[in-house]
Amino acid sequence: MDYRSIIESRYNRQNWQGLLYDIFRQRVQFWQQPQAVVVDESMAKHALYTGKINLPDGHVIAIYEVELSDSVVIERNRAGIRNLLCTNWRGMGCAGAFMFCFRQNEAVLRFSYVSEAFTFAEDGSLAKESTDTKRFTYLLGEGHRSRTAIKQFEDLKKSALDLKAITKAFSVEALSDLFFKEYKKQYEDIIEFITGKRMVKVANKWEEQVTGQPCHEIMQEFAQFEDAEKAVRDYVKKLMGRLVFIQFLQKKGWMGCSAGEAWNDGDKEFVQNLFANTLYKNTFVDDVLEPLFNDINSKRKGDIVSDAKVGTNIKVPYLNGGLFEKDEYDKTKFPLPAKYMKCLLDFFASYNFTIDENDPDDAEIGVDPEMLGRIFENLLEDNKDKGAFYTPKEIVQYMCRESLIAYLQTDVAEDVKSQIREFVTTNNASDLSSELSVSIDKKLKAVKICDPAIGSGAFPMGLLRELYACRKAIEGIDDETAVRIKTEIIQNNIYGVDIEKGAVDIARLRFWLALIVDEKSPHALPNMDFKIMQGNSLLEQYEGIDLSGMSLNEQRAQKARAKKQVAWHQTFAFDEKDALDNIQHAIKEYYLTDEHSAKIHLRGIINENVRSYILNLKGWTPDIQRKLQDLPIPNDQFFLWHIYFKDVFDNGGFDIVIGNPPYFVYQAQHVGEIETLRKDSDYSIAFGGKLNAYKLFLANALKKLIKENGINCFIFQNSFLGDKQATNLRKYILENAQIINIESFPERDSKKKRVFESVKMSVCILIIRNASSNEEFVVNIWDDKYKSSGLTTCFSKDDIKAIDSVDFVIPRVKKEYKSTVIQMISKRSLKLKCYEGELNVTFHKKMFTQNPSYPTILKGAAIQRFFYTLQMSQGQIEYLDENSYLSKFGNSNKAQHHNVERIAMQVMTGANDKLRIVMCIVPAGYYLGNSCNYILPHKDIDIKALLAILNSKAINWFFRCFSTNSNVNGYEVDNFPIPFVDLDRQKQLSALVDSIEKKKALSVMSDISEEENKINDVVYSLFELSDKQIKIIEE
Repeated sequence: MDYRSIIESRYNRQNWQGLLYDIFRQRVQFWQQPQAVVVDESMAKHALYTGKINLPDGHVIAIYEVELSDSVVIERNRAGIRNLLCTNWRGMGCAGAFMFCFRQNEAVLRFSYVSEAFTFAEDGSLAKESTDTKRFTYLLGEGHRSRTAIKQFEDLKKSALDLKAITKAFSVEALSDLFFKEYKKQYEDIIEFITGKRMVKVANKWEEQVTGQPCHEIMQEFAQFEDAEKAVRDYVKKLMGRLVFIQFLQKKGWMGCSAGEAWNDGDKEFVQNLFANTLYKNTFVDDVLEPLFNDINSKRKGDIVSDAKVGTNIKVPYLNGGLFEKDEYDKTKFPLPAKYMKCLLDFFASYNFTIDENDPDDAEIGVDPEMLGRIFENLLEDNKDKGAFYTPKEIVQYMCRESLIAYLQTDVAEDVKSQIREFVTTNNASDLSSELSVSIDKKLKAVKICDPAIGSGAFPMGLLRELYACRKAIEGIDDETAVRIKTEIIQNNIYGVDIEKGAVDIARLRFWLALIVDEKSPHALPNMDFKIMQGNSLLEQYEGIDLSGMSLNEQRAQKARAKKQVAWHQTFAFDEKDALDNIQHAIKEYYLTDEHSAKIHLRGIINENVRSYILNLKGWTPDIQRKLQDLPIPNDQFFLWHIYFKDVFDNGGFDIVIGNPPYFVYQAQHVGEIETLRKDSDYSIAFGGKLNAYKLFLANALKKLIKENGINCFIFQNSFLGDKQATNLRKYILENAQIINIESFPERDSKKKRVFESVKMSVCILIIRNASSNEEFVVNIWDDKYKSSGLTTCFSKDDIKAIDSVDFVIPRVKKEYKSTVIQMISKRSLKLKCYEGELNVTFHKKMFTQNPSYPTILKGAAIQRFFYTLQMSQGQIEYLDENSYLSKFGNSNKAQHHNVERIAMQVMTGANDKLRIVMCIVPAGYYLGNSCNYILPHKDIDIKALLAILNSKAINWFFRCFSTNSNVNGYEVDNFPIPFVDLDRQKQLSALVDSIEKKKALSVMSDISEEENKINDVVYSLFELSDKQIKIIEE
């Protein structure tokens, strides 16, 4: 059957019924007389129930035809359309509905699948996420690309035709994954042609391999840059990003419009047709695209293109973001062969692009502007090494809503808080009193929000949507106010900083796209150059100069002026006060102009006065002057929070600081920055053990950025909850702030269940109010990112102190279990000391051998419960060149520990495994790799009795209450509550371990449950646990 002719035409009931029959055959039924359904007349002229589909898994899908009202604005009434027929299909017991939505006067068809909010497990079972519904829509009809829809429908026809298959056929996530995968291949093909190299997967690791000869002509052009290959990669990423952005402009119909006419007749395939018709195919980038990019970045009379190679008597819009600004890379020649450009443009042409960013509950199946962010962040050089991961929409939406709710609930009565939550989550203002509506609207207009690691803008875009939805619900909406409200939010409420300039460019352009959804003609982006900015969020100093007081003029004594300033617009000031005045005046002027040349001039004034300010504080020397002249401003070395965002800090700071900060651990190359940060007392709470960037961002938010009573909402590594290295941070937060909520997500093998699909990492969302409180806070510990199952608990500050007054660990334990944890801690008698295995399998690798005459090296896989094995399930036994090792490391503390028997344990166990503690006794003479930890014999207890306690259910349960990842860390073992054990029970436990070891020596499959049960009973008695408490542990 020819799907294309149906999909790319105006809606025809008979044709579409034929298409559905071709897919579902006898499972679909159509009524001879469709049944009219009563609907909201403001939304639809009429709705007909035309049939149903009986799926093989027992679910039923209803089929509707809906003629939408001429007045309804689809982009602004998503929820209304989604819920238009919910009562009807739910009332019939259906799992969802197909809706064919159209207007008689339009050629477009919206084919939607509306369903319950289901989540599918890997075994195919499903659970209902919430009472909400979800809608996924194909935009079809005349003039719309149908490749995706055709492929998905053809795949659906070959599938099991169950509910899961239908959900997949309407999956935006699947489309996005496919688009990015193909996009990445296009990128890699071009890079391979230019550099002769490609990333190849070898043994589950990506390695760069030489695959051919480089393109010497292009490589020679980029040889002027410090790292030519990196420069090529950066240029290609930017080139492709520009072309993706143009696809969105084409979708709007704003590319190649007729001169003098309205912005509505543009070529939907402008760049593709430009390439097809040009004589410059092999020099398309230099001769056609670069002039086009320059036009897009320049204000032109009538918006007419300036180069005949681009076109004549046509216009393209002026954008004032940063994506199209000419840089040093653009000045190179880039003769990319025509076949690569054709392949790239054909790839873009095969997808439908949608300008309006999807939300998790209502999505158009196409490539939306969020893809700009995903592309940038996933292709960013060394992004994974920087600990940067793209945040899923569902997580972004949750964090944005919860932080906004917490902000609006500040200083309100308890009975009002629930009303605020209901309003933000439903956007229904009808139940709000007029007084509360006014109060909320005032707060929404006043809120100051910042993401200090903005990336490509996911969180500010999420808050733009939330603020817009709330204000729309209160203030009402029409064509003019839609743009006005969004513009106000962008200009007055949202701020962001990122160390990567490219990320800032993308974020600004995503805001621009959010505005043009409601525009009939293009306008310049609201001035965001001093709202979304490049900089190092953690440093507000340069060369040892503190720049944090730049906006607090009244607090600084004026220095003697070396030269009197005549007017504010002079570009170089000679004392602090002049420099600060000049900068503030220039920024105010900047917001009032739309002229590109004027803005460049004003930026120059601002930047020169920043240099002047630094020079006056530092003291003039030729070396400092040279450094400053070569220093771009803004840059990636520092950020001037108090000058660029003066309006915020003059009022105490931000109301909401939100984001996904980087997670990388500072290494040797960061020594200089570490020392600078260490000198700043505000960052002292982030230090202790390994210095992870997220801890610095959290300290920065709490100590520097958020106003009193302000809200901080970050997502970062779950180790924050229990890692000893985060003790200072936890202690500060518990004593000086109020934790509102913690959402904890575990490591998962399944990518689809992870928060960040590309990495197996446990993470948590922490929501904090910057005000001290002893109120209980909720901790939700979920089994996966869908929040389909898990446990909920709560703690007060006093609870945490009672559980762990040293490290302030936040445990993974239900509220009713807290007393058991506290009781076990109260019985602690012995202090353990746990060590990491003496051999680092990387550092000491040269001393490893296959010669069995040398001492054996045991690794984690060799360690089992109560015994060790040389028949490992993974890896192989290796041996140590002992003489070589001892000659180099014999004087180290651990070098002689192999001479005594000791308790060894696995360092890595499955985070979701029921038995996390795996230990045995290792005889003297064996060396341990660093995938093992170990405990030396303790003078106060028999080693076998100690092993029995450590392998008991009680200690395993205790550990699981605190563990946040798959590691069994030494400091966690050090904190195990080992009770006092009298000699009789030591002998009893030791005899039970003897029995187990003998059985395992005969066969590793021996049943030792009897001995283990007796051990557990003895340990329970040592902790004096009740039957009820034992039942908790056993379960």
